[in-house]
Amino acid sequence: MMWYRLRNDYPLALLTLIGAVATLGLTPFAIYRFATGNLVAGVIDSVLVLSIIGAVAHAWHTGNARPASWFTTITTTVGCTAVAMLFGQAGLFWMYAVVLATFLLLRPREALLLTVLALAALALHGGAFASLVQMASFLVSIAAAALFAFIFAARAEQQRDRLQQLASHDALTGVGNRRSMEEELSRAVEMARRERRPCGLAILDLDHFKRINDRYGHAAGDRALVDFVGLVRGATRKVDRLFRYGGEEFVLLLPAADGAALRAVADGLRQRIGESLHARGELITVSIGAAALQTDESWEAWLARADAALYQAKREGRDRSVIADAAAPAHTSPQPSMEAS
Repeated sequence: MMWYRLRNDYPLALLTLIGAVATLGLTPFAIYRFATGNLVAGVIDSVLVLSIIGAVAHAWHTGNARPASWFTTITTTVGCTAVAMLFGQAGLFWMYAVVLATFLLLRPREALLLTVLALAALALHGGAFASLVQMASFLVSIAAAALFAFIFAARAEQQRDRLQQLASHDALTGVGNRRSMEEELSRAVEMARRERRPCGLAILDLDHFKRINDRYGHAAGDRALVDFVGLVRGATRKVDRLFRYGGEEFVLLLPAADGAALRAVADGLRQRIGESLHARGELITVSIGAAALQTDESWEAWLARADAALYQAKREGRDRSVIADAAAPAHTSPQPSMEAS
């Protein structure tokens, strides 16, 4: 479990690595300073070590590394700045490591702000430097290091955001993909149970969509899918989440929606799409199967009931919506419909 989290949670893994390096690096100095009677420096080093260990432990316990990263960077920056002010040159060397760690743990602009504040405090205090020349040399060199770190961190953040977008969203329509759908449905079930509130979902399948691709080409079909997503988003709330389930099938997650709300949403969407969605002038209709979450129901069974309702809508002639009830038959491993749309 530990290795799995380290492999799959980059912020937690990075915080753990930096925390381990900092702890191993500072602990010998804390022991040495206590041994040589330098109690103030020893206390500062000890507080830093304990704070870092506590922050990493908190991140592992909560699964959220961001608050711990903020706490770690602020604590180490303040501690290192204080050591430099109190003991001069010996504390300045640590600033380079602290600055680099800050840009690794925080967002680039946040890290830049914290670094500027620390350097400004050192410059205004002046006690860490033997001369103005030494101060200028230090500030210029560490500012250059901070600039390089900022550029690298900003570029890495852009690439990381792009990769996360590709991993969780459909490239054509921009809505969530099946992987993100499964994660969101699982979280929705947990939240609905915890807060004891209703929740609904609907599967929307464009009717005879293969015919659109065959008649007008895949470019026209792709344009219709993009237009469809725009229509659904325009008719739903910001809290509602739309996912591409497979081909021309989409799943709409509706928090706090009971059976009556599901009926109203499904009928409204069906009418709006049937009146507005077209490819080369040919109107496109939609079939919808929806289900309200039942007590102690898994997200797989919930999705399966909606899928069964969609099949019913297809069998009854398409261009209609069916709301599943608790007794509707369901299979446990739903797949996108394979019948002709």
